[in-house]
Amino acid sequence: MFRFACAACLFLVITLLSGCSNPQNAPPPPITKVKGKVNLDGKPMADGEIRFMVAGQGPKITAIKDGTFSGEAFVGKNQVDVVLEKDGPPSTTDPKILTKVNLVDDIFSGPKTTLSAEVTKDGANDFNFEVFTKSP
Repeated sequence: MFRFACAACLFLVITLLSGCSNPQNAPPPPITKVKGKVNLDGKPMADGEIRFMVAGQGPKITAIKDGTFSGEAFVGKNQVDVVLEKDGPPSTTDPKILTKVNLVDDIFSGPKTTLSAEVTKDGANDFNFEVFTKSP
């Protein structure tokens, strides 16, 4: 009888633990529309990309054209990257392939970005960003 009670308790504990949610498997935050303007060195950015990112999710990438963008982003606090890639020097592994270089200063793109946006579910989500090219 004691063995049966222990087995029943163990089964109950395993069943309860397996029902607990794992934060890594949590559903992504909802997505909503965003729009706005990006100025590069004080003028509308002709082209490029803007990337909205929340932790644990891939970026939502939207094209910038004539200084404006319109796309989607996750609801919540987003890290924002602005990217303007141009052809750079040849690859060190294959000189026939040109590398890409981001002309936007590192404080507006990548791990050092200072840009962020609080995207709300029902808000206007209209953002304006002022960025600068890298110093020579």
